[in-house]
Amino acid sequence: MSVSWTNEQELMLIECLHAEPILWDAKHKYHKNKMRVHDAWMRIKEIMNIEVTDLKKKKENLMSSYRTYRKKVKDSVNKSGASSDEIYKPIWFAFDAIDAFLRESDHCKKTTNTVSMFYLQFIIDVNM
Repeated sequence: MSVSWTNEQELMLIECLHAEPILWDAKHKYHKNKMRVHDAWMRIKEIMNIEVTDLKKKKENLMSSYRTYRKKVKDSVNKSGASSDEIYKPIWFAFDAIDAFLRESDHCKKTTNTVSMFYLQFIIDVNM
């Protein structure tokens, strides 16, 4: 049976997730340890009295919504010449609660431009 979630329950789940970074932080030491992840879900289940499968579904739903709104914010910031009045401000009730802890992990992601790295190595090799 599916759970009918209230905003308060969703905010409580967000607080629980914030307290359990093992469930959302891919860089967490034990993020891939199935037993520890299971234990974290069981702690949340005990607090909220909701089945783990329902908690996981709601987590994915919340994360999906967050990513959508976060992208809108980023896109509005990246517009050339965008003033502070033009930056998108989400009105979704859960945005600030999730953004408070996910924004940091989002900004830490770095990509490597392999073409530039290849070119740099080529220049070094040629000049040696």
